[in-house]
Amino acid sequence: MIPKLGTPRRLLAALAATGAVVALSACGSAGGGSTAGATPPGSSASTPSQSAGSGSSQAPTTDTAAVIAAAGEATGTSWCGTKPITLGIEDGFGTNGWSQSSMAAVRSEAAECPNVKQVVSIGQGNLQTAISQINAMTAQGVNALVVIPDFGQSELPAIQAATRAGVKVVPWAADPGGTPGTDYISYVDWDPTNSGKLWASWMAETLHGKGNVVFLGGPAGNPVSTAELNGINSVLANYPGIKLLTGNKDWAVTNWDPAQAQQTMAALLSKYPNIDGVITDDGQGSVGAIRAFTSAGRPLVPFTALEVNQLGCTYKDLKPSNPNFELATISSRNWMGRIAARMAIAAAEGLPDNDPSIYALPLLEDSTAGQAPQCDPSLPAAYYFDAKLSTYDLSKYGTTS
Repeated sequence: MIPKLGTPRRLLAALAATGAVVALSACGSAGGGSTAGATPPGSSASTPSQSAGSGSSQAPTTDTAAVIAAAGEATGTSWCGTKPITLGIEDGFGTNGWSQSSMAAVRSEAAECPNVKQVVSIGQGNLQTAISQINAMTAQGVNALVVIPDFGQSELPAIQAATRAGVKVVPWAADPGGTPGTDYISYVDWDPTNSGKLWASWMAETLHGKGNVVFLGGPAGNPVSTAELNGINSVLANYPGIKLLTGNKDWAVTNWDPAQAQQTMAALLSKYPNIDGVITDDGQGSVGAIRAFTSAGRPLVPFTALEVNQLGCTYKDLKPSNPNFELATISSRNWMGRIAARMAIAAAEGLPDNDPSIYALPLLEDSTAGQAPQCDPSLPAAYYFDAKLSTYDLSKYGTTS
């Protein structure tokens, strides 16, 4: 049965004991797009079925699929406590659709607690702004802080200072470095090295071990794309017939912006007459890269990305005229913001929280396995099915107001 939006909250923590969630070292994440529109609560959209296990194209265990299907949802609100507290919410970028969905996941979860006041800010892609916002929230006396430290270790001193001041900090979606349990409560995310391995394995299998591949990542030096590239390199080292044109030390920068991704891909197409596969770490950014192919009159090739509605609809539109166009996606993982919110609030309330922290995610969609990406033209372009957010919640909670 395909789960719907508005289903009862399920206890993700119970899955931890089954091995569905893997506790690994800290890693990071990101994405892109824009959202619009609102519908009443309870509007529904189905989530895509799951496919492919971690690090290979094999089917995931039932438990792993269940983790994604639950999308970070939990039964009850005992983690809210009763003591009035203030929760700070800070996103280093906060300027695209992925950020909006992530913000909505955090804020809608915190809204379950009538005793929790929210203070929200976004860094708009500026390191100093992001640091200043964390420092300001600490000075204002927030009790808990959920932060996406997009600038990695550059934000760690501010996070450490908040922790020393007694703030219960939970970073998620981008690795700040430091030590969980000492510099902050815990770090919530996927394992991006695993995702890089998964994308590279799928690409190598799809290309039958031969071809020229490019990797399009986010901002230069960001911890997310760095870890993904490490995973990609570890797999492609076993495939001498595959050449990573963008190199094994860096990537083609897109800033997780679809327009920039289109420009970057256009430059690569001009430079390289033969590109047989594209690994991207952004759903809507991959749409920009696809536009570069069509604008250049080049036939589409296999792509990897994060799942997003616009990408699924693009695949549906272009696949018939591009037989070699295949697509593999991983969960957009915005739903992990719910987990980060619960951890921070529970810690500030002096309550235990048993949610796992790091998740080794499988492929979510795989056109080579007969699981085409999901598309619903009635929903926003940057709608993430597995986030389990209604467009009403996106409109209400996907902002700083």
